Amino acid sequence: MGKKVQKSVCIFGADFMLEQVQSIEDEIEGALVGKDIEHIHQLRVASRRLRNAFRCFEDCLPNKKLSTWQDETRRITRALGSARDLDIQIDLLDQCYQDDLDDKFKPGYRRLLLRIKQSRTKAQKKVHNVLSQLKEGDILVKMHAFLEKLADKSKGSYLFTPSLYQRSFSTINKVLEEFLAYEQFIYSPENVEQLHAMRIAGKRLRYSLEIFAPIYNKSLLPHVQVMKDIQDLLGAIHDADVWIDWLPKFIEEEEQRIEDYFGNTGPLKRLLPGLNHFVEERKKVRAETYQSFLSTWETLRAENAWENLKSIIGAPINIEAALEHLCEEETFDAEESDEKDEDILKITEEPRESSPSEPSAADSNAISS
Repeated sequence: MGKKVQKSVCIFGADFMLEQVQSIEDEIEGALVGKDIEHIHQLRVASRRLRNAFRCFEDCLPNKKLSTWQDETRRITRALGSARDLDIQIDLLDQCYQDDLDDKFKPGYRRLLLRIKQSRTKAQKKVHNVLSQLKEGDILVKMHAFLEKLADKSKGSYLFTPSLYQRSFSTINKVLEEFLAYEQFIYSPENVEQLHAMRIAGKRLRYSLEIFAPIYNKSLLPHVQVMKDIQDLLGAIHDADVWIDWLPKFIEEEEQRIEDYFGNTGPLKRLLPGLNHFVEERKKVRAETYQSFLSTWETLRAENAWENLKSIIGAPINIEAALEHLCEEETFDAEESDEKDEDILKITEEPRESSPSEPSAADSNAISS
């Protein structure tokens, strides 16, 4: 026997998780081809949303399935992460190169773009391997089948119960507190790791808000947008930090490649102006984005954004309707449900013994002959 949980919570969660599984299924083909970077992006976002939903509704899923599904979706996210990051870097370099870049900087930019495109080609092989295994395997089929069966129970059921609102409050409040815990670090631009961790916590908060937004009508949508804006700013800061940290190492590696090939480092001289220029540009962008983030944060504090969010999740919008169904809530046991499904599967897979009143296969052949 597993842990009992209100069925309305699990049905609601299953419906959201099913949407993410379907999104993954829809994007696989495009991501395998690799011509349109949007497929990689959408598939990665769906995998992250699904992983976040697993955390929100873990008690609605059988333990063995949950562990396997978490591992698989994490593998998808990681495989796509490198490819997605490289896509963003290539797009940025293309834009910078086309924005009236001085000719003396272009050789460095072209070399940097060449190396990153080479890395992107290698990354696509990993994407192809992981997604091919995913497509040919049965993990998505099993996810889809389990979640679809649970989501189908919504027919004729009232989902916006007190238990669902309680789940929403506890989930959002927890990730909000985790996010706000990083506020103490934001006033020092040198806190690179903490700002990155804050971005990750903010992403979880945004995904959690998206999950439960339907039960609050449209009142959470402004906060979803706020988190998207913050996520974009922290993401831009992190991207700049990655460039600033990596580019000096890239220059050292490129110098070694040139020396190995030419026997001297002379050709590096025509690359350095562009590479150093790009480093300085990333530092400038980082400083400007950091100030924009601080300005946005102070505005949100002045508007009591976080207190307002807590107020919204503190009580259901339609409290009367929710209370009417307080006594009607049914419980759901994920382990018990899974065991029943396994038993049914065994019955359908095992050969059925003939009853005394039924002719066996051998008897039927004898009769027909």
